[in-house]
Amino acid sequence: MRVDGGGTADLGGPKPRLLLAVLVSQANNVLSVDGLIDALWDGRPPRTARKNLQVYVSRLRRVLGGRLTHTPGGYLLRLEPSECDLLRFEELARIGRRRTRDGDTDSACDALVRALELWQDRPLREFGDVPYLTAAVDRLQEMQVSVLEDWAELENGRGRHALVLDRLQEHVVRHLLRERLAAAWITALAATGRQSEAAAHFDSVRRALTRELGVTPGPALAALHRRLLGAPAPERRPGPGNQLPRDLPDFVGRADEVQRALGYFRARRESGVMVVSGPVGVGKSALAVRVAHLLADAFPDGLIMTELGNRPLGSVLRALLDSVGLPGTQNVAQALARWRTWVAGRRILLVLDDAVGQQTVLALLPGSGASCTLVTSRYRLSGLEAVARVELPPFQGGESIELLGRIVGFGRVMSDQASARRIVQCCEGLPLAIRIIAAKLESLRHVRLADYADRLSVAPSLLDEMAVGELVLRERYEAFWRDLPQQQRLAYRRLSSLTPPFRYDQVIAEVEELHECNLLMPPAGEVSAHFAAYGMSGFTHEFGRRVTGLTAVDLPPVAGT
Repeated sequence: MRVDGGGTADLGGPKPRLLLAVLVSQANNVLSVDGLIDALWDGRPPRTARKNLQVYVSRLRRVLGGRLTHTPGGYLLRLEPSECDLLRFEELARIGRRRTRDGDTDSACDALVRALELWQDRPLREFGDVPYLTAAVDRLQEMQVSVLEDWAELENGRGRHALVLDRLQEHVVRHLLRERLAAAWITALAATGRQSEAAAHFDSVRRALTRELGVTPGPALAALHRRLLGAPAPERRPGPGNQLPRDLPDFVGRADEVQRALGYFRARRESGVMVVSGPVGVGKSALAVRVAHLLADAFPDGLIMTELGNRPLGSVLRALLDSVGLPGTQNVAQALARWRTWVAGRRILLVLDDAVGQQTVLALLPGSGASCTLVTSRYRLSGLEAVARVELPPFQGGESIELLGRIVGFGRVMSDQASARRIVQCCEGLPLAIRIIAAKLESLRHVRLADYADRLSVAPSLLDEMAVGELVLRERYEAFWRDLPQQQRLAYRRLSSLTPPFRYDQVIAEVEELHECNLLMPPAGEVSAHFAAYGMSGFTHEFGRRVTGLTAVDLPPVAGT
């Protein structure tokens, strides 16, 4: 951290220096007096702890000036990234990852390497063993290695393998269990003609994983190792490669669903279909992309993803044929025959995203062969036969908090967990809503979580709050409404005029239609004639109320009309 006038400052003993370390680790967040006392004396404070804390704060203020202030909730150290290397590191890391998502590789590498150059040694090294700071130090070190992995992958992609080898050399042995780091190191070694060293490092990583964690290398590292061995692969006709969008680096939770999907597809030696269904914004596409990337080694002829929506079958077929290098045709029957012939002799994973009906899905399913299909839909697509199903529920509290922390920083979340919980509760467990709010909070670093939670609690419309940039939850509902069949529209509008939870007699006439499109949450227990608690999410209910208030002229057209 830089102080006014440069140079160093004498803070007068270990306790004031420890206090500064704690404040810096939670910069721009309010720390309670009790929390600071607990950090300084490890839960065993003297009777004079509060008075001593005031003395230490006074000493720090001589150096920090107005940056250190007292608030009703405790003490707040306000710092800009230009004043603190840790904050500057986090800022550059965010910039680098954002530029990576935008496809600006050169600029992303520049930001990431500038972040890494700020890293001198173990952060807060004088007090790194203090229990209160251990989690903060671990988080920062995890972030450093993650940024290093991001940078190395980008530089390998640019062919700058010697530079990767030079920078990773001191890290690969220290972090032997990091498979992404190992993959970057092995890739750079192999690219510079050092295959034997690359194979030896893989063996070291494999043994360490087995010894320390009881697991074997994951699919990506294992596939990389197979390529390095140089074993001839079976001759195959060229496939389309990996056409998936980028896997979200901050993907959270869904361990059971991911493992179920992986187990299902890896066990298939012939065609198989899985449907992932769930309400608007629950993360179906993100799950499908994560699973598909993890299955890359199981589908050597390619990974293809296409969005269905309400597109005509002919339009979807033209896009698919183009993606595999085949000429299209205006004749849908010919296009379908050409697609099925091409798929029949290959093993690909086809991801059909956002299906609104089963007819297009049925038409595109491979008629024979070993290819598999992963379908995502806001509908359950109950009419599809002989398929595996995954129903994706909203996040539970822990997953919501983790996703928020991954985006805005765990230090910020952990410093005010109660407010973080209030914020994610307003998001109703929807990953899309959490990402929207987290994106806002990331740009509002000066805003306390408590203040933002208060704002959400009094917002006249939470649905309107869920919008940032091109991420707008309301637009997802509008798209859903446009594709909703007339019968389900009428049922949705009628129930939206009521107040959930709904009684059995209120929903029985339309429960099937509303359950099919994930607009109605069934009761957890047994339903009786006297009691049932059918639910509807707050976002879904609010949008339905708005639709109910529109006139017939205002309503978006029914799909197909």
